[in-house]
Amino acid sequence: MTKDGDWLTPKVMGRLFLFKPPLLIWLSALSIRVFGLSLFAVRLPALVMGAAGAAALFAWAARARSLAAGVLAAGILVLSPFWQTFSRLCYTDVLASSFTALALVGVAFDPQIDNLRTRIAFGGLGAASVLTKSVTGALPFVVLLLYCLASPREHRPRSASIVEVMLTAAVILAPWHIYQAVVHPQWFWADYVQVQLLGVGLRSDGNGMFDRFILYYLRRLVEMDPVLAALAVAGLAGAWPVVRSRRRPAALLAICWTAVTVVALCAFQAKNLPYLVLLLPPLCILGAMCGPGLLDRRGAITACAVAVIFLTKAAANGQPWSLRPAAPPLDGAKAMRAYYDLHREAELIAVEPDDQFYSATIPLPHVRYCFLDPSGWVPRFAPHYVPLGISLTAEQFAALPTLLPQFEERLRNWGLNSPEPIGTAITIHAPSELAVIVRARPESDFYLPSAWLAVAGDTERTHQLVRYSTGRAFLLSRVARQRTQPLPAIPTRW
Repeated sequence: MTKDGDWLTPKVMGRLFLFKPPLLIWLSALSIRVFGLSLFAVRLPALVMGAAGAAALFAWAARARSLAAGVLAAGILVLSPFWQTFSRLCYTDVLASSFTALALVGVAFDPQIDNLRTRIAFGGLGAASVLTKSVTGALPFVVLLLYCLASPREHRPRSASIVEVMLTAAVILAPWHIYQAVVHPQWFWADYVQVQLLGVGLRSDGNGMFDRFILYYLRRLVEMDPVLAALAVAGLAGAWPVVRSRRRPAALLAICWTAVTVVALCAFQAKNLPYLVLLLPPLCILGAMCGPGLLDRRGAITACAVAVIFLTKAAANGQPWSLRPAAPPLDGAKAMRAYYDLHREAELIAVEPDDQFYSATIPLPHVRYCFLDPSGWVPRFAPHYVPLGISLTAEQFAALPTLLPQFEERLRNWGLNSPEPIGTAITIHAPSELAVIVRARPESDFYLPSAWLAVAGDTERTHQLVRYSTGRAFLLSRVARQRTQPLPAIPTRW
């Protein structure tokens, strides 16, 4: 985005990327423009929003209950290894969760949302959540509606106020969605609706709600953050009196937030560990608002408890519940960096890649990925990639010079006048099909598992074998040349 100046339409490897709205990409691109290209710049928006989410919980609990409750809510969230990890990565989950917290804290301060600033702020922050994570970002609006239903009639926000909130959000959300629907209708429908909403969100994985939520999310929460899990249990134990009396709006709002998030995780068909980040703030505020009566008194004991938890988690290096959970090095990234330093003027085909697409983030001439996909999952995940030529079989890739004109024509019909995305994904049903690809591309370099060398065919005449490690190897084309132009600069730590 910072390179081509097209701030409205994100792209990756030459193709449009409309699976989610682009707010996180916008923020990271703006950060790169301001601070230059670095990991710090790319990840700064998530880090800032992680801090903002914790600050929102502190303000909420401290004002509505006590300083001790605020310290507990914010402290436990900050000390969560989940929150720590995803606040330091360029992920959408912390942004969406923090925008939700910032929107709801305004309602905690103004339960009937009588103040115009509260209504505008809620609409804007809720819209920011949607612009970060699509339909999942609509959680604050669902929470607000449930809160209105659960509140006593005399303390319930007026319908006109809710309408103002929704209109504010609609005004902010409409421009980008309308633009993409008008300018890139096929991409928008295929990526945003068919794949992300209907495919990922509504396609069942064959497991029931118990497997999707109880066994998956709660088990991992208990294993990786037992302190937060214990706080959540304490909050649940004190939630019923709040629901029955309905006299504590801020606590009732926390209960509604937790309930909506739990139901959303149960209803969403796909299981994905980062989604648990959406549940952490509501569990923290629930425990702080509905927890034991000790939190109504002076906060010295609570502050000491948080300090002890911090020291324990900081000292327990390598434990999954610590502040420094074990993180094995990504050897594939080191391999790609070593390959980059060879100054090769050739396309690279990464076979069964282990670099987590690291090679797509460094300025190599051209990268393709070859995946072993015996079940045909890749075409099912994004079926429009097949007719557009983005995903090819080994036979199609071998015949690409003949097929290229029809793929280019289809991409032009979809509003993309570039062949760059064609063949960026190659799917094979068995390792033996790799020989077809290697024979078709003697001028290309390959990065592949060492165990696959036996099925790559006779490569001695066309490629030089370079073993990078016991598990991975490069096949370097004998006809490729080194770059004559200087290498584009990339950060040392990247």
